[in-house]
Amino acid sequence: MLRNATRDFPKIVNFSVFSISIISIIVLFIMLSYLYPVNRNAAPIQVKIPRGMSAQAIANQLAREDLIRSPLVFQLTAHLIGASRGLKAGTYHLSPAMSLTQIIDQLKSGKVVTHRFVVPEGLTIAQIGELWESNGFGTASEFDQIARNPKWRMEYWVEGESLEGYLFPNTYQFADGTSAHKVIEMMLDEFDRQWRYELSEEAESLGLSVHEVLTLASIIEKEVKTEPERPLISAVFHNRLRRGWRLEADPTVLYALGNPKRPPTSADLTADSPYNTYLHRGLPPGPICNPGIASILAALRPAPATYLYFVAIGDGRHHFSTTLNEHQNMIQKTKRNINSVE
Repeated sequence: MLRNATRDFPKIVNFSVFSISIISIIVLFIMLSYLYPVNRNAAPIQVKIPRGMSAQAIANQLAREDLIRSPLVFQLTAHLIGASRGLKAGTYHLSPAMSLTQIIDQLKSGKVVTHRFVVPEGLTIAQIGELWESNGFGTASEFDQIARNPKWRMEYWVEGESLEGYLFPNTYQFADGTSAHKVIEMMLDEFDRQWRYELSEEAESLGLSVHEVLTLASIIEKEVKTEPERPLISAVFHNRLRRGWRLEADPTVLYALGNPKRPPTSADLTADSPYNTYLHRGLPPGPICNPGIASILAALRPAPATYLYFVAIGDGRHHFSTTLNEHQNMIQKTKRNINSVE
């Protein structure tokens, strides 16, 4: 009897191994089926993964959003490919049309939703804050408050009382939910990249500090309308500074008044402000906007011209004069042209 049982034992073992193999294949097949997309025709949805969320919690959230079939298979797969501890927080565009491994790969690589923030040349801090709000990133007041925090001046060696002039105009790309603090930091870092060592040497050769170059560049930025005129306008201001004359730049008066959207009046030109270059000689205390690199270079590299005056003549152009008589004649001519058109 014992011999018969011993003789049948290999058959039992073989049957058990066969059964386990079949079960393993079935389990593997089921798991593989969970790897495929839930719905190949579905559109992407936005999913926010909070910081500190575990792989299990992420799996449960994705299942609730109908992006995966099984939280357990998600966790097992993430563990097998070494991604369970590397899933990154952020806002993602995920779709039920994506496979499980594609979703895990996106979460592992941190391919989050990003935004473009286009900051044109010549905006003030307040105007950049308004742009920040109009893009839906936060409030203008919050941006303005953070930008005026005195700590920036110590961290980035900024002269003056604010970051005006140092927030470099550019197109910035950042993840969804990025704070105003981080974006301001990005803009200051970009200014540091743009202001190369040779520019400091050029400023020193002109007897100007970085802050003074930015102040002059900001006035040029607000005055210029056509690219070829940047170095010419710069030449006028450099010539007036060398002579100790007042710059008499309208944009500085408008800045002192809070940038009203109109030309300055005769009364405005008497406004009691250190930024009023009709009253005070030399440069104002600081930049009146955030200039781009073209205006910064123009401030450092004025045209070799003797002009002392310029007046707008239409189409974004200016007439440049060396003498006051020529300048006044052009002002009268411009007024007559305007009146004839009206």
